Amino acid sequence: MHPAADDQRRAEDSVGNGAATHKSAEIVIDPAQIGAQNGSATPVQSHTYCEALAVVGQGRFHTLLLFITGLCLMSVVNETVNVGFIISAAECDLELSFSDKGILNGAGFMGVVVSSYVWGFLSDTWGRRRVLLLASSGALVTSVLSTFSPHVWVLIGARFLVGIFVSGNAATSYAYLAEFHGEASRAKVISWAAMFMSIGLILLPSLAWLIIPLDAQLDLRLFGMRYAMWRIYLLLCSLDLLLIIAGLLYLPESGKFLLTGGHREKVVQTLAKIYQLNRGKPAHTFPVKSITLDAIDSAYADEMQRRSKLGLRYLWQQTVPLFRVPLLCHTLKASVLMFGIFATSSGLFLWVPDILNTYVQHQDMKLCDVIALMHANKTAARSGDSVCPIAINANIFLITSAMGVVFLACYILNGFIINRVGKRTLLNGWFVVCGICGLAVLWTSDFYLTLILIAAFVSSGCLGGVLSAISVDLFPTNYRAMAMCLILMTGRFGAMAGSNIIAYLLTYNCNLIFILFGGSLLVCALIGATLTET
Repeated sequence: MHPAADDQRRAEDSVGNGAATHKSAEIVIDPAQIGAQNGSATPVQSHTYCEALAVVGQGRFHTLLLFITGLCLMSVVNETVNVGFIISAAECDLELSFSDKGILNGAGFMGVVVSSYVWGFLSDTWGRRRVLLLASSGALVTSVLSTFSPHVWVLIGARFLVGIFVSGNAATSYAYLAEFHGEASRAKVISWAAMFMSIGLILLPSLAWLIIPLDAQLDLRLFGMRYAMWRIYLLLCSLDLLLIIAGLLYLPESGKFLLTGGHREKVVQTLAKIYQLNRGKPAHTFPVKSITLDAIDSAYADEMQRRSKLGLRYLWQQTVPLFRVPLLCHTLKASVLMFGIFATSSGLFLWVPDILNTYVQHQDMKLCDVIALMHANKTAARSGDSVCPIAINANIFLITSAMGVVFLACYILNGFIINRVGKRTLLNGWFVVCGICGLAVLWTSDFYLTLILIAAFVSSGCLGGVLSAISVDLFPTNYRAMAMCLILMTGRFGAMAGSNIIAYLLTYNCNLIFILFGGSLLVCALIGATLTET
């Protein structure tokens, strides 16, 4: 039958039925029953979110998502570690002392520490994509403005603000990425995203190698001030934030977040567009028309509603139990270990370019003897009227880039052997090896051997992922997210503290740097041996 004639017949039947009953407007007709009677419709089948993700599949969308969230994580490294590569070049322009350098190195980390809790809360209430956009935009603006800092304390304040904003990327990226993946692919893509942070440790010194040595050849002026190459370096380090913002403007909000907020139609529309990108088929052919909450998602949605109602009180309710028995011991142990990892690895890594800039000129001496000579020369220069004597050796950036490669190799190695040797054995074994390498720096005067020992020493930073994997199993599910936030926040505070402790010890007793931090890793191994899963 012709479709128009068929529609007309159905309309006439409806009018006839209405005249017979006189109450047709009050009748509620089940579409499923109509489909069963005349075959013109079929009941809509509901899918859970995980089932819908399986239909969507993997493709171009997930590749773009991985790239953008990986850049978000890399931006955290870029905007907190990049200062370590400019402190030698900026020493003359800003008249930096060791103390100034220590505070400047730790400013970004301090910003991350003080804002981590708030960003995590906003991510769960405002949405993942919105928080990432706000954080990346704020970090871009403050990072660009920091390049015009005329004084060291202006630069410190600006980098502190950069740390506050970029902390939002650290707090939200993993959740945003994970919520577009099912159980089968989630752990794998999170590991790949984490590798972007190691890539950042390779790109930062490589970019510094290309840009900062040009200062002797170029004399740029901007807004009446000398715009040195270290300022251009900071500017270029923030360009990844432009890519992040552009990518986030294209990407949708997390489907899981929308679903737990009750926006089920939006979730279907979002997944239909992803289906079109991944499968190359029209969005209207997406077979999933209704998405329901499974038991886990329902519990999560209830938790989100409770969090929204309580506001910041929720943070207090989630934090207090972590400092009560039986979780207190786990919280203290994991926090101390993460503090030690970040203080040793990030704290020292921030100083490596500045230390190596002098060490490459005196390769036949012990490292601490070189540092004592460096301090004496700078003190003498400041006491007279001589021109600032700092010259940047480009090789230090290549050496630091090689250390970044070591970091990346350690991450990959850990991924291969962690299941074979066990998380706790791997953690404690690395602690012992790195601690011994740190102490051994005191007894060698060979330049290349010293570099290898320092690289092994600071590679303790790759243990952060191993400790996180262990810590997840130490806490009940309902306190796990807040526990990890607290532990990582303590670690970043350790990076700030480590940088300032090293600044003090560089002036007064260099040997104590390696005794204190090398010994602390050995102590961490003892503490790590007592970790037990709940």
